Amino acid sequence: MRIKVSLLIAALALLSLPAFAQAGNSEVSVNFTGNFQTQTTGFGLTDAPSDSGGVLVNYRYHFNRWSAVEANYGHTQFSQFYSSGSITQSAVNEATFAYQFTFGISKEARFHPFVEAGTGALFFSAPTLSGSNAGGFSQNRPVFLYGGGVTYRLVGRLSAQAGYRGLVYKAPDFAVTSQFTNATTQMAEPYVGLTFRF
Repeated sequence: MRIKVSLLIAALALLSLPAFAQAGNSEVSVNFTGNFQTQTTGFGLTDAPSDSGGVLVNYRYHFNRWSAVEANYGHTQFSQFYSSGSITQSAVNEATFAYQFTFGISKEARFHPFVEAGTGALFFSAPTLSGSNAGGFSQNRPVFLYGGGVTYRLVGRLSAQAGYRGLVYKAPDFAVTSQFTNATTQMAEPYVGLTFRF
């Protein structure tokens, strides 16, 4: 229930942002991601996750040529393989917010590089596969976000976008004793997509 409420709040925040927008200062984008959580070890236990693909949706508002803010929603699904022999497959939803430094590039330029840092949360659902360890629970993890990328204007208000995001958080254990590492991990999230400016 907490996950559904959190996702609803994130969706409302994304939808309300255009109300503050001025012409030409807002962007919305849809991206495909690679999701690669690093292997972590803690308390003599190793968590070795699978790799996966996902989707990332952004809304970006430019204050000026130098700075912007961004709200993100992402979704993926992958498995956590623990050295104890336990396996948990879970859907993962992301709601993050970031400040972007945009290097003072003119709006009319073709290339628009940016770097960003922010925060938010990852929402790991309860185990979704029959082979998953029984008794697991959904978990929310606060996350630190950093990254960078570039948009390239294709035609009119349409641009291509490519970038890299790093998400740092505590590895999920789904409240299962045989999965508890208490270790910090990172998800590498390269992405490509299309952006529309309005």
